[in-house]
Amino acid sequence: MPTRVLFFMALTLSIFPIATPTFHVKGSVYCDTCRAGFETNATFYIQGARVGIECKERKSMKVVFYTEGVTDSTGTYHIEVENEYRDHICQCLLVKSPIKWCSIPDSGRDRSSIVLTHYQNGIVNHLHYANAMGYLKDQPLPQCKKLLKYYLSDSDV
Repeated sequence: MPTRVLFFMALTLSIFPIATPTFHVKGSVYCDTCRAGFETNATFYIQGARVGIECKERKSMKVVFYTEGVTDSTGTYHIEVENEYRDHICQCLLVKSPIKWCSIPDSGRDRSSIVLTHYQNGIVNHLHYANAMGYLKDQPLPQCKKLLKYYLSDSDV
């Protein structure tokens, strides 16, 4: 009897192999035209920005996976990742801006942590969202002083 069970399991796995999980990572890249450190009404999203996904081993911090993608006309990237990276530290990161005057990565907004596993975390969706990442404009726009004053005011204007 045990031989039959093992044979059946082997036959089943050869006919229906275990699928490699594919994750779809989605996020956006913007230009912080006010150098505010966050998205404002003056922010615009960058088409053609290169974005990387990097996974490192926790102990050695050795890179075990890397891939890149490019943002579309809305500043959004969609990058497919095949395989689980359960025990790894994975991040999306800015690689290159196509805009010379908006190409300084905003420290703290230049990368975004992502989870690329389904193992014991309750996430069943294959679409994973990363926080928006941004570049700083070389000089803030003239209207930014007024805009930031509005954002930072305590009044209910």
